[in-house]
Amino acid sequence: MTMHTPSSGASVADGAGRGPASERPRILIVDDEPTYREYLERFLSRDGLEVRTAETGAEAIALSRDFAPDLLLADWMLRCEMHGIEVGEALRNRWPGLRILLMTGFPTADLEAEAARVGIDGFLEKPFALDDLSRAITAALAGRGVGRVSGPATATKAGDPAR
Repeated sequence: MTMHTPSSGASVADGAGRGPASERPRILIVDDEPTYREYLERFLSRDGLEVRTAETGAEAIALSRDFAPDLLLADWMLRCEMHGIEVGEALRNRWPGLRILLMTGFPTADLEAEAARVGIDGFLEKPFALDDLSRAITAALAGRGVGRVSGPATATKAGDPAR
């Protein structure tokens, strides 16, 4: 797994999210790989976001009872009872304005079609640049479409291409 800090000073916290300006955007990360999940939590927390993490879909749903996320950042292929799209559907039923970004190392046309049906805001193809992650979160929180962000061929990356 290759993970470095971003090269730009891009911030996703500036003017993003719901509520008063003093309220930080809330991000819920769901990934079954602890190292990756913890790294993203540290990166996004330093970027001014309020971040919670979950290893499973059930844990994410339980967390959402006390933590109303603005954005869900979920791995599509979780090794648990639910995949990322199912987690997104369950959380959006509770929080209709929830923005959803999926991370995947295996983008397919079928996955994109299912995600479009559900209203997923965008995809991040692993490995992805942290600058791309910041831009995707900013766009999603602002209500702009993100689409598919392909993994870079350069060194500023987060993600495990083997997943």
